[in-house]
Formats: sequence, structure tokens, C-alpha cells
Amino acid sequence: MYTLACPSCGAPVNFRSAASVIAVCEYCQSTLLRDADTVKDIGKMSAVLEDYSPVQIGTSGRFNGDAFTVVGRIQLRYDAGFWNEWYLLFDDGSDGWWSDASGQHVITRPIATPPQAPVFTGIFPGYSHAHEGTVFTACDVRTARCVAGEGELPFRVGEGWVARVADFRADARFLSFDYSDDTVRLYSGRAVELAELSAQLLREPDKIAETAGRLPGSPQVLDCPSCGSPLAYRAGMATQLVCAACHAEVDCAGDKAVVLQKHSELAQKIFTLAPGDTAKIDGADWTPIGLVQKRERDSDEVSLWVEYLLFNAQRGFLWLIESDTGWERATVLNRWPKLDAKGRVELLGKPYRKLYDYGGEAVYAAGAFNWRVRLNDKVAITDYENGSVKLSSEQDANEISWTQSRKVDAAEVGRWFGKPIAAKPSARSADERTLGGAAKVLSIIYLFINLPMVFDSGVIGFVLIAVTLGLIWAPHWFPDLLDS
Repeated sequence: MYTLACPSCGAPVNFRSAASVIAVCEYCQSTLLRDADTVKDIGKMSAVLEDYSPVQIGTSGRFNGDAFTVVGRIQLRYDAGFWNEWYLLFDDGSDGWWSDASGQHVITRPIATPPQAPVFTGIFPGYSHAHEGTVFTACDVRTARCVAGEGELPFRVGEGWVARVADFRADARFLSFDYSDDTVRLYSGRAVELAELSAQLLREPDKIAETAGRLPGSPQVLDCPSCGSPLAYRAGMATQLVCAACHAEVDCAGDKAVVLQKHSELAQKIFTLAPGDTAKIDGADWTPIGLVQKRERDSDEVSLWVEYLLFNAQRGFLWLIESDTGWERATVLNRWPKLDAKGRVELLGKPYRKLYDYGGEAVYAAGAFNWRVRLNDKVAITDYENGSVKLSSEQDANEISWTQSRKVDAAEVGRWFGKPIAAKPSARSADERTLGGAAKVLSIIYLFINLPMVFDSGVIGFVLIAVTLGLIWAPHWFPDLLDS
């Protein structure tokens, strides 16, 4: 460890990593540039916004058997939210990064950048890149701005520093190309679960609730700056709010709430679940903090569904989806399925067959979210199925995400929330009734026209009529054939 006095306030500033060139004084927030045995004050760095992340400076753990300590952090902000990048110092003197966003964790370490690195402007979500015999898919391509930092950092960075990053996934493996400087940097690693890191000195849930969503020493604003109505904002859960009264998009990622966009007035809607409800799921307490109503676009018939965002301080985020076909419980996948040339996907050795391609857009939102919800924003959705389990990919201009969902009985949802919830009529039953009615009409018409064939052709005519009737009734008897 190398210790110097802050030239601004005189407080001790530690450089624990030999690779660190920047340190942010924890007392006065001065950004200090290391030069040989001296440091130079190059300006103030904004204080970080504490969020729901359990990680902090000093957190330690193990990745692939190697011990590490968190020594720095930058916060990167884009048009729909922000995320943390934690700078790691391993015991062998090497370094790495811990990406922490929306409860998903990825650890990467720097590797040599190949000469055939793709050009940033040519990368888009879904773009394929081969690395060491594995084909990776671009999952997130965006330009973000550094808004805050603390601790030690391996390169010169300050408030307003712009990061251009393209992230790729293949199963649990992860690649990140950083185009922020003239030299392209490449980082390799994998998605991880917090529990597998054996992390020590994490923030306690009570501390998260006490400090998250506010800057040190600043008040937290809970009134809508557009209409004055109280916002159902829970510290430590989210910073992007949608006012239920006036439907203004409000950003609370700072020391005051800011209106991002004001939507036209919408009629107040009543939903099955509401912010403030509580549920006991798998022994843990969950709270709905926001809801989004979506509809299928590019369809002759309008299909609506509601996605409820639930939060638990220790387990992160969970989705409950309510549609005409019933309820589903969904989680965002940090480990991606494999996609083959025939359009099938495989996850953890289980194959999933493709169901539908369709588009979706948000038509109503209320509550708090960990990203900015924009009404009428469109995504392309593809569903895959294996029994009662469904995989869904959602893609927009900047990213692709995968979720895994399972069907849940309405009675089970009611037990979770301690209130009666009516079961939805089965859409498949309605489809079967429709198919059955159509099969009857077609059968009668066909027999009326072709019945003389039985008398004219004998056994051959009978066989032909039986086969044809079987084909007419097949969609009703075997409705899964429609999905093939």
C-alpha cells in the first residue's frame, strides 16, 4: 500500500494497487492523479449515489479461487438509468472489475485485445463475435457518462468522462470491449451469483434502506415535482419513478427529484396488485414497487398484460406477470441460453422450442423502477417453451435480455399476498372450443360433398374420407401442432 496526503485537505489517501493512477479522497472528493511519488489534484468528483447494491469499498471475496478486495467504484449513467463498476485488486497484484446492475453480477479481468476487434459503430444487439472458439452475442451496446466515483481507479477518469462499451455473452461467459479511449480494451469473465463469491463486508440490508437513493448529507425528495402528489418511493430499491397521479417520469438519482417527461393524462386504472402490498414467497418478504401494462403491437387483436416488479433487499428483483392466460413468475437470466441455427434454444441442457415472435410496448406505468420506463417504447419479443417453463428474449436498439418464467396458479398468488385472486379463464380452452366448432362445420360440409365417394369407391373412398376428417380435427385434438 502506498499512502500520500491529499493536497486539498491533507487527509491520507491510499493507493493499494500498483496499477491505480487515480484515487478519490473520501473526505473532500478531490480526484487525485498519481505521478511518481506525488499526487496532483485534478478536480472534484461527484459523490456516488448509494443504491440497493450490497457491495462497498472494502468488500472482499473469491473469484475462480482467487481472493480480491474492492478498492474503487465508478457510476455510469445512460439515458435509462445507471450502474456500478467496482474496481478489484486481487491478492496476486492483478486487477479486475465487478459489474453490478439490477441485481445481476459479472466479474471480468483484462486480457490482450485481439487485432480483429470489431468496430464500435458496427456493433448492435445480436451481433456475433468469435473469441477463442466460442461465438459471443452482443447483449448491450451503449454510450454512458461517468457521473461519480470513489476509491482507486486504474485510469484517468472524472465526472463527464464518456464510456463506449459493447458487452457480449455466451452462456455464462462474458466479454466486454471498452472503446472509451484511443486504445480498445478487452475484458473477459463470467456472470456470477453473489453467493458463490463468498463475499465479506457486504452492506447490511438496514444500511441499504437507510442510505440508498440519497447522496451523503442530502434530503430525499418524495413529492412529485410535477403535481405534488406523494411518490411511493422506497429507499434502496429504485430511482426511476412514474407518478400514479399525473404520470410524469421522475428521476430521483440525485439530491432532488427531476421531471424527465410529462405524459398526457390517463384514466386511473385498477390492478390486481398495487405498490404497498406485501407477499411471502419462498420464505422471503417481497413488495411490489412498480407495474407496467403492456400490449402486443402489430396485431389485429389487442393483447394486454401487466408486469409487476417485486423487490427484496437481499434477493433483488422478481417479476409477476398477469395476462389473460393466467399468472407467471419470472426472473431475468444472468446466464444466457444457447441458440442453434434452427431457431431452438437450450438452457442448462434442456431444449426449448420456439413459440412466437411478436412486439410489445408499454402503455401504462406507475411506481418505482431500476430503469427509466418510457411509454410507447417498443421491444421485439420471442418466446420459447419447455413444458410449463418459458424463455423469452426482449430486444430494443441497445440491448437484449432473457427471462425465464413459470406458470403460477392464481390461488398460489393469492396465498402469497394473503388475499383472494380470481383465476383467469383458460385461453387454450377458448382456442380449443373455437377449433372444435370450426372442425364440426368443415366436417359436415366435407361429408355432404364427398359422401357419395364411399359408395362409388368402396374401401378406398372410406379411407380417404377418414384421413381427411382426421386432418380437419387434428388442430383440435392436438393443439400443440399449431405451435410447431
